[in-house]
Amino acid sequence: AALAAVRALGADVKRDGNHLSIKGIGATQGCLDIPELHTGESGFLTRMMIPLLSVIARKPVRVTGEKTLLKRPLAGAHDIMASFGVRLYGEGSGEARKEDCFVPLKVSGPLIPGRADVSGREGSQLISGLLAALPLAGGKSVVYVSDPRSIPYMFITVDVLKKFDIRIGSEMEGGDDFLRNQDWSLCTGVTFRMKGDQRYRAADFAIEGDWSSAAPFLVAGAIFGDVMVEGLDTQSLQADISIMDILLDAGASLSQLEGETPTTGPIHVVRAPLNAFDTDLNNCPDLFPMVAVLAAFCPGTSHILGVERLRHKETDRAAALVETFGKMGVAVRVDGDEMSIDGMPLSRRLLTGNLLRGGSYSSFGDHRMVMALKVASLGADGPVDIDDTACVSKSFPGFTDLFEKL
Repeated sequence: AALAAVRALGADVKRDGNHLSIKGIGATQGCLDIPELHTGESGFLTRMMIPLLSVIARKPVRVTGEKTLLKRPLAGAHDIMASFGVRLYGEGSGEARKEDCFVPLKVSGPLIPGRADVSGREGSQLISGLLAALPLAGGKSVVYVSDPRSIPYMFITVDVLKKFDIRIGSEMEGGDDFLRNQDWSLCTGVTFRMKGDQRYRAADFAIEGDWSSAAPFLVAGAIFGDVMVEGLDTQSLQADISIMDILLDAGASLSQLEGETPTTGPIHVVRAPLNAFDTDLNNCPDLFPMVAVLAAFCPGTSHILGVERLRHKETDRAAALVETFGKMGVAVRVDGDEMSIDGMPLSRRLLTGNLLRGGSYSSFGDHRMVMALKVASLGADGPVDIDDTACVSKSFPGFTDLFEKL
């Protein structure tokens, strides 16, 4: 979806195996006259492009999408973009209201630089778009993010932009606990400062291995056996690197073997006695389905915060997990932002015949649910048939084939 979008913007893209060569357009304010842009099923690409289109397009641009994206509200987009003078219009003639902002929509700029306080409660994706767009605008900008969520992703954005010679300053704030522990979850606000009239310059770099895609295999190893995962960096800024801490808190045995550098060796995880755990996934909501599977095999009750971040994913993942686990015989409760899961170790499930129930299950059209069901199936009393596994290709086209090798 991203490559199709950059081609539509006028960039030249060539692919040779795992290498991409992209000749950019030298973007400046109002440099494009493009009536429409299609963002596929990607919520992140959509939110990234809304601010960018508002600064590089001379006229309003219609943004279209497909499949589950059409049903997912762009929560917070109306108010955040209005803070910088950009209006979003729905398919009718009127301005899209903040409570019903959906794709397709029309983005009407220009993006006006300045200072704005925005809420991070709905996530970081649109804020990443602002960080990419505001340096192209004509003046200095300050973005203060209150109640920030998915904080690591904002700093990944800043890090990537720096490779393209875009400079953004940042400050994090919080109470004494934050200053003492430097824990993302204790941060109460983030300020980003940037000059205008900056220019993107070409850069060469390798894209990191994806911790989100690695999580199913790491969890499978911790519950059921012995897994080695290569291609990860243990000093990554990626939010889903938190899966390592969660596994360790649950009692899993993890180690990193020697690699080309001290932080890129293979991650080795083996089955060990597990225990219930408490964790906060507000900064890494994509881990939720996989962490829920882990909790189902940990004795006792595990508590997972971040339920509200799941409501507007490809499906309502909280409801999907409650329905799926209930059918599998796992007790799950939701109370506000917290999900509680009563687990049982694999050994006891085997001895007492309390394996998860096999049968026919729905993926709800959600790639993360497919991955969770596949891992859960390793501890089921029969085959787990999933109605739609093709949706996993949204983020991991080779997942099913690779998983079958376990």
